[in-house]
Amino acid sequence: MTPSRNTPPSLPRPHKKTYQRNPKSKTETPNQPLESQESGKKWRFITIPNLLSILRLLLLGPTVWALVHRPPINWLAFAFFVLSSITDALDGWIARRFRQESEWGKILDPVADKVTINTLVMIMAIQGRIPLFLAVVALSRDVIILGACFVLLTSKTLVPQSNWAGKVTGVAFFALLCSGLLNVRWLLDRFLVPIVTVLVLITIVVYSQEFLQYLKTRKKS
Repeated sequence: MTPSRNTPPSLPRPHKKTYQRNPKSKTETPNQPLESQESGKKWRFITIPNLLSILRLLLLGPTVWALVHRPPINWLAFAFFVLSSITDALDGWIARRFRQESEWGKILDPVADKVTINTLVMIMAIQGRIPLFLAVVALSRDVIILGACFVLLTSKTLVPQSNWAGKVTGVAFFALLCSGLLNVRWLLDRFLVPIVTVLVLITIVVYSQEFLQYLKTRKKS
């Protein structure tokens, strides 16, 4: 069937131009605000876990006072230290339970732990409760770790969480500090001092290897 002359010819549909988004363009990436928002959450400072880490640092003051008191108030120093350890357990649980993890928390938590541990260990070494060489080795390890954390912080790199060696050493250090604050010498001399010394040396090797691996990866990228 031939079309009638009076029938207007069908007009061609206008061709729609397609534009390809430039992945480097800031205006063509609608997900960018979400990414910046997620990055802001990772580096947020005011959270309950971070405040608990700061509280743990504040509790160090009365703990030291009770320890250096003449005569030392061992039970009071032990009580303050246990309270500080409770805040250490709570901040991790709250961060996981209520999704308040942050890169600042990964820095504040170990800093509070290491400042507390090294301060108490050094005082007890001066008092003769534990060997001085253990305090020096523990301080050297934590200087290395805190230096690595500072490098990661200044480069805005995600800070890795504590590994198995750090967690095991932390538990052993807790037992060491409790026994030292209560001045349980037989438990310190026979068991805890040798065990903690070996664990500290292991963590120095493990953390050094991880940090060197990070530097190699960063240099390649």
